[in-house]
Amino acid sequence: MAFSILSTTTDDVKGGKKRRIELSPLPKDVNAGMRLDDFISKGKSRNEEGSEIVIRGRIVSVEDHGCLVDIGMGMGKNAFLKFDNVEDDHEILEDAMDVDDAKEVGGGNDKKLINSGRVYDFTLLPSQNGPIMQLGLPSIRTLARVRLSESITPTLSSLQPGMLAEVKVEQHAKNGMCLSFMGGLYRGSIDEDHLGGWNGGDSKDGMWWKGVFRGKHGKFTARIIAVDTVTKIIRFSLNPQILTLRGDYASFPHHVGTIIENAHVIRVDPGVGALMALPISDVDHKDNGVRKDIIKLDKDLSNNLYSIPEYEAASNIHAAYVHISKSIDCKDASSTKKGKGKQSASSRTPEALFARHFSLNTKIKALRILSTSHLIDGIASCATAKSIIEAHVLTHEDIAPGAIFRNVPVIQMLDGGGVLVDLGVGTKGIIPASHLFDKASHGSLDTGGDMVLAGYRQKIRSAKYKEGSLVDVRCLTCDPATKQCVLTAKKTLLTTDINNPIVDYAPPSMQIGRVAAGFISRVDENGITVTFYNNVHGRVSSRSLAAELGVEDPRTNYTIGDVVAARVVDCQRRRNRNATNDDNENMYYYHLTLSLKTVAEESKHVSEPMEVDSAQKSPGVVPLTAGSVLDAKRIKVLQLVNCLQRDDGMFLNGYAVVSVKSKFFSGSTHSGDSVDFKLPYDHLLDSYGDELSSPPVELDSIAAKHLTVGKKIDAEGLILSVPKGVDSLPIISLRSSLIKTMKQSPSDGASAITCPSPKSNLFMGEYVRGYVCRIDERFGAFVRFLDGLTGLIPKLKKGLNENLYDTILCKVTALDITSSPPKILLKKVKEGDAAAKKKKADAKSKVSDEDIAVGDVVDVKVADMNFARANVYIIGKSGEAKSRARIHVTMAESVSSKHKLSKKEKQTKEDMKINKHHPFYRWRVGDVISDVRCISVDFRDGINYVELSNREANADPPSAIVTDPSILPPGSTVSAIVTSISTSAAHHGLWVQLCPGIAGFVPALEASTDPDVLNNLQSHFIIGARVAVCVLDKKSAGNVPKAHRMQDQHDDHVVELSILLARENDGSKSPATKAAKPQKGDVIVGCISKKTRMQGPPSLMLTLRGGFVGRCCITELADVEEWVNMPLGKSPPTLPQKISGSTGEQEHQRIVSDSDDHDNEEENTEANKSYDESEYPDGSFVRCCVLGSVKNKSQMLELSLRDSRVNGDIEHDSLPIEGETVHGFVVSTNKAGCFVRLSRSVEGRVILKELSDDFIPRPDDMFPAGRLVVGKVKSVKELEPNKKNNLRAMVDLDMRESVLLTSGKRLTLDDIELNAKYTGIVTRVESYGVFVRIDNSEISGLAHVSECSDTYVKNLFDLYNPGDMVKLLIIKCEDEKKRLGFSLKASNFANDSDSDEDDSDNEESDKDKTYVMSSDNESSDGTEQDEQSIDSDDENFVAKMASKMEAEEDNDEDSESVSETESDSEEESDSEEDEPDKAGPPQAMDTNVGFDWDATAKASTKSKLEEESSDESDSGNDTSDESVNEDADVGFKSSHKSRKKAAAKRKEEDEIARREAALADGTADVNPETAADFERLVASSPNSSETWIKYMAFHLSLADIESARIVANRAFDRIEFRQEGEKLNVWTALLTLELKFGTAVTLQETVDRACQHNNPKQVYLRVCELLEKEVDASAGATGSNDLSTSTQRADAMFTKMSKKFKSKKTVWIAHFKYLLKCSRHEEAHELLKRSLQSLPKYKHVETMQKFAQMEFELGSPERGRTIFSALLEKNPKRMDLLFVNIDKEIKNGDISKARALFDSVVNPVDNDRKQMFKFSDKQMKSLFKKWYRMEDEYGDEETQERVKDEARAYVAKGRS
Repeated sequence: MAFSILSTTTDDVKGGKKRRIELSPLPKDVNAGMRLDDFISKGKSRNEEGSEIVIRGRIVSVEDHGCLVDIGMGMGKNAFLKFDNVEDDHEILEDAMDVDDAKEVGGGNDKKLINSGRVYDFTLLPSQNGPIMQLGLPSIRTLARVRLSESITPTLSSLQPGMLAEVKVEQHAKNGMCLSFMGGLYRGSIDEDHLGGWNGGDSKDGMWWKGVFRGKHGKFTARIIAVDTVTKIIRFSLNPQILTLRGDYASFPHHVGTIIENAHVIRVDPGVGALMALPISDVDHKDNGVRKDIIKLDKDLSNNLYSIPEYEAASNIHAAYVHISKSIDCKDASSTKKGKGKQSASSRTPEALFARHFSLNTKIKALRILSTSHLIDGIASCATAKSIIEAHVLTHEDIAPGAIFRNVPVIQMLDGGGVLVDLGVGTKGIIPASHLFDKASHGSLDTGGDMVLAGYRQKIRSAKYKEGSLVDVRCLTCDPATKQCVLTAKKTLLTTDINNPIVDYAPPSMQIGRVAAGFISRVDENGITVTFYNNVHGRVSSRSLAAELGVEDPRTNYTIGDVVAARVVDCQRRRNRNATNDDNENMYYYHLTLSLKTVAEESKHVSEPMEVDSAQKSPGVVPLTAGSVLDAKRIKVLQLVNCLQRDDGMFLNGYAVVSVKSKFFSGSTHSGDSVDFKLPYDHLLDSYGDELSSPPVELDSIAAKHLTVGKKIDAEGLILSVPKGVDSLPIISLRSSLIKTMKQSPSDGASAITCPSPKSNLFMGEYVRGYVCRIDERFGAFVRFLDGLTGLIPKLKKGLNENLYDTILCKVTALDITSSPPKILLKKVKEGDAAAKKKKADAKSKVSDEDIAVGDVVDVKVADMNFARANVYIIGKSGEAKSRARIHVTMAESVSSKHKLSKKEKQTKEDMKINKHHPFYRWRVGDVISDVRCISVDFRDGINYVELSNREANADPPSAIVTDPSILPPGSTVSAIVTSISTSAAHHGLWVQLCPGIAGFVPALEASTDPDVLNNLQSHFIIGARVAVCVLDKKSAGNVPKAHRMQDQHDDHVVELSILLARENDGSKSPATKAAKPQKGDVIVGCISKKTRMQGPPSLMLTLRGGFVGRCCITELADVEEWVNMPLGKSPPTLPQKISGSTGEQEHQRIVSDSDDHDNEEENTEANKSYDESEYPDGSFVRCCVLGSVKNKSQMLELSLRDSRVNGDIEHDSLPIEGETVHGFVVSTNKAGCFVRLSRSVEGRVILKELSDDFIPRPDDMFPAGRLVVGKVKSVKELEPNKKNNLRAMVDLDMRESVLLTSGKRLTLDDIELNAKYTGIVTRVESYGVFVRIDNSEISGLAHVSECSDTYVKNLFDLYNPGDMVKLLIIKCEDEKKRLGFSLKASNFANDSDSDEDDSDNEESDKDKTYVMSSDNESSDGTEQDEQSIDSDDENFVAKMASKMEAEEDNDEDSESVSETESDSEEESDSEEDEPDKAGPPQAMDTNVGFDWDATAKASTKSKLEEESSDESDSGNDTSDESVNEDADVGFKSSHKSRKKAAAKRKEEDEIARREAALADGTADVNPETAADFERLVASSPNSSETWIKYMAFHLSLADIESARIVANRAFDRIEFRQEGEKLNVWTALLTLELKFGTAVTLQETVDRACQHNNPKQVYLRVCELLEKEVDASAGATGSNDLSTSTQRADAMFTKMSKKFKSKKTVWIAHFKYLLKCSRHEEAHELLKRSLQSLPKYKHVETMQKFAQMEFELGSPERGRTIFSALLEKNPKRMDLLFVNIDKEIKNGDISKARALFDSVVNPVDNDRKQMFKFSDKQMKSLFKKWYRMEDEYGDEETQERVKDEARAYVAKGRS
């Protein structure tokens, strides 16, 4: 690949100079001088076969059919690469896949990836007919054969390295050949190193190429490797790796470190080094395939050089270069020449020695390869110095962990006790102090013996490891990156594991059972860590040490550094829980388990079990199952763990870890020598009494008395439970009562007491023994048995009276076998009760004189019954009931009875859940059942347990009579009884009973194909009914959906069944064992699963029969005509949150789309809807149609819920056409746009600006996934389905309302005419103008600020807002630049017809005294514009505002044609008349609390006042007119009152009319006047803080402070949590309210609440700002009390803020400003000192700079200058500080000071000042510019000339 040299620099380094060359492979640099015109002629870029143009390019983006490529040639030079023009050795990288994933998918192949950012060499294709150039991406093999054509004559700058050209030899030189090419137009050269071969020694002068490159071979093809356009030097190469463009072809045949003999010198570079040819060996011809490729390319280029014997021989020779510094050891050279001659060799220069030993054709005895990385030249680096040849290693990369180095010299003895050694060629290693001796020193050096030992070792260390001595070492670890090597000199480590040390966790280094030597690196109470080589370490646990070696405390027996022999027990690869998904390097780690017992008892493991099985010589061998009893002295204590307290406060009882040798267990699969158990402390004794505390910490002391670590327990043990997990230990117990119960044989007849497990067949009345494991005051005492089986003694049966951990005897009083494990109710009994039961059983067994066998048919009499079984008596030959037996419900059949059940019997049956479908429904106690078969007989505890059945032997379906569910063959059909119906997510289906002790489960999907049945299982499946079921195949993990599989830990006897499969297999010879995969077009039933991860969201995931999963696209949920918004509901992760006002807890709230129209109550109701409350609730069943399989996912199907699909229409939806209005669902919204799914195979995209006509600040919130939208099709692009998806088309959409409502042709730039008028919408407002988009077009333009209004506008943002509709006039149209200029002046539209109509309407409105809101808005807008024209910062602002208001009143009075005198007199008379009759209206409360609550409301209020004054003036005019015509003293008062009443009535009517009009046209929402108006506003815009603040101001105007507070709290709940700024505005308004109308307590409470929900710093800053304004207002008012009070409040708040946020500079700066504004300068300076102590140092400069600026503005400029001077002295490179200082001096009016600052930098007066400012030339240029601008504004011509002179002098000084 060609590179462009950007720059070359030479740096001074230690020992010489280092040259740096900056390269660039980018197209803009490589193609900088290329001219495509040199290659492209008449639209063609290929002139002959094999002649193409290669150009560098960078892939910008990967599109659907190709890639956009940047070739770096500026504007207008774009290129495109089609995928069809990419050759095979490249692979396209998909957008969603990163490089690592692509390598995994590709299986590690060598294909090059095509993705954005990649740089390749492309070929220019022949057809170039457009502005975009077409490129091709060739393979390396093709690229290597691309050459320049002789018919093309490019310029020198167009020649690029890598091009092939045909050259001609002009002259032979000593170091190569001179060439010419392009018909002799250009000349070049080829060096000796690039001829493709080396001199074998035959040529005397070394110029072997003279006989090769002559005659017909004087013309050949070579590749350009360098082009220098400055010196016009072009270099070529014939090296194979360069011609083939394959760097791997330059691989050197010898590895680094190889020693080669008998090389000869073929070139000498005096003072530099020598080039040597290596002898030819068998290694050189190792890869014949590479050489064949090189020879083939040589023939393809028509060079045929390999046909020449001399070149063939030269190409087989490899060369190596030796530098003079690595050629000779000077000491050796001097020693060999001593005494020969007057001048010794030691005094000769290295050059002379080198010239003597390395002359031309000299044979070199031996050399060593140092590097083979010179790929361009193909030359290796070597060394011939003896010290390097004999060195152990060359670099740290040559050091392998575990390697042994003999006779290594010691360099230095380190202070810490370590030793530094030299491994060779400057490679050093360190021997830590702990690795100098085999045994580490024990204990402390304080003891006398250890002090003597330490002194002895110090002497040995000084003698053995002195500098220069030779020692043997072994590498422990080596890191080539940091060049750190750790060695050991321990003799044991040097002599063991020499050939195969443990250096890795993988085989063959790591093997189970291997014994290796290592050293102890860590010792603690839990064990020791043994480390081997390469930091491979393992752990020996303390329990292992105690069990195998009897070590109680490892810390007393082992020391760090000791060498031990360890045996590998286990090595596991585990996942690191703390590692992130991106951290692949640390994702897994190895856990190595070791043992210090190096001899494993393997022979005993083999022999002893055989002896036990055959001769039974070891009766103590028991199975490793619950209930097994271990003999005494078989249990060894390994570790004692006392009770612990968890974080939640609960206590965990202590326990002991014990072990039992594996030889005492039969059939054990445990791989170790022993099995570890857990012995809880509460299992040491049968009873602990009632003296235990809570928690029972006394158990620890009891365990300490009975157990000793390392000792065996002299007592028998009972295995209580054996968990299935590998991480859990089996539990063992020492309770003697339980052991005695388990040891009693059923045949001895001693007792009928058992200790049951979940697999036991319990029955009512059985006596069981267990222990109290827990006492719950709510329920009673829980009794635990084997394998976790638990029963309950209810508190009604005195369960709370039992003692915790006591062993007790109980009787089963109630049993529920429908659950697994069964639910058991117990009752405590005495030992005598069990004995009495045994006597009765013995008596009954003696009475029975008849034995019954399996298969016998007998008659029975019903004794009692329940849901599960009926107890019967077997009727003997004498007709009496003799033996007792039972009939299980699964073995029973209903019998016909002539007698009907009574109401009492029906009620009893109902209480037992026995319904009409139950087999026992017609059975009665006392009935005789005939022809009952015996199906099993079990003799337990001296009693015969007989199972009977009255079902026919050939009943269909047959009953299953098994004791182990594994016996049931998959596919077999059996009968079952429904015991319960479950609708939970984990077990949705039917629980059934197959036979006694065997339960089964039928998943809902295997029960029916009707979704109505599955959604209401209780109505279609009856408990107690018999059903036919088929056994599913357990080996097929996917037979039952994951959500419906068994999750119970005791599910060994639960069989997975299917009702549907039983029906399908009916009559089939080869029954199926699982459901078949649905095919395309099948209509099936699926279960909605919202817990399954969505595939291609938004979509609905369903679980299907047979373990298959279905995906239903959101567009396939319903037919297009029935689509609704958000059909899948709102997903919880995307829900916004609202923050409660008191606790700050976050709650989910529903997102409301634009189409939702709810009031406050409806919105709150919707906000509380859960995720499942949608049209597709989780767990419901639906009917769907299979559309096909999902690619690359065999278990997933594409489904559809559309009715049309279910009815048979499975074809794709038709593609949309351009201009069509379509509906779709939002897939996602991001910066790239809004992506919409129109159908399952068609997606569209809407760019952000085309989402709406209005600006949308957060489009992802407005358009969430799943929202139904409508848009118009702009274009359709058909696609070919690929591996990634099945998309058939991509559509560009436009969702703007203006586009959707426009049916005609849209305006284009050609339709726009100059001086034409249009309407448009404001899109953006800037300080320099307004951007407007013309309606019904995409055309936008700028209305300059001068064209926005007829009058001067100070602030455009107050006049226009984005979204405003305006009229515009085209005043400028630049077609070339496509720019338009608009004018928005009202004068341009004065004569328009629509304007006249508006004016006439306004005039009629004035005449009728009907005031509409539009006219009010116009008047208010005008007022606001005029007010904006007055600068509020002006000192005479109040006076100017008053005069302006007087002028406005004069204008109003003039417009009403009423003289000032008449108006005043009339107003006085009115006030005199009204004063005695009624009081004036209540004074409105002051609502100015620091916010401009409602500008439009004020304008509306002013309009109302104007209306009232207008009405009064009208009435006054009438009065004055009548007073002229009539006598003033006659009837004046009465006539005036009547006119007043008429005016008031007319005014009321006008007001009603105005309100009705406002409500009708929507202007009431613009200027709300009532609480109802505000409620309507906040319901429609709940996130607008402006609306809420106006609502608060409304209540304040009515003096209702509490209502204003309520409104603020409502706003906090209603505004979304993402709108932090909006919430902060309301909080500020509430703080302002409390500050003005509340108390100190309410203010502080509000501040605390605001800090909980906002940034606390921002809250305090706003509160302090409000208090500062209050102080300013108090200072301007009269009276000192208010000032002192407000000052105290502000001081307290500022102080509190400074303490609370002492690390924030903005807080301190605000405090500074406050103090300086109050003229408290001393306090401000003290505060500055405190702030610098609290702030981090990096904030000091900015803080002091701000303080200095405030000193200029509010304090003393002289103090500000002092601070700036100090800052500049400490920060001389900060020109920004200097400029700020100068700006402040200019603003302060002291130009001389600013000029002095400039002068001090340019012309420093002393050396200190010269060294103070160190500015670069660029900075000085900025300084002179700023100085000149200042002089231009404030100076004169003389000062301006001085600046120019200073600048010239500075430039001249720099050049000199």
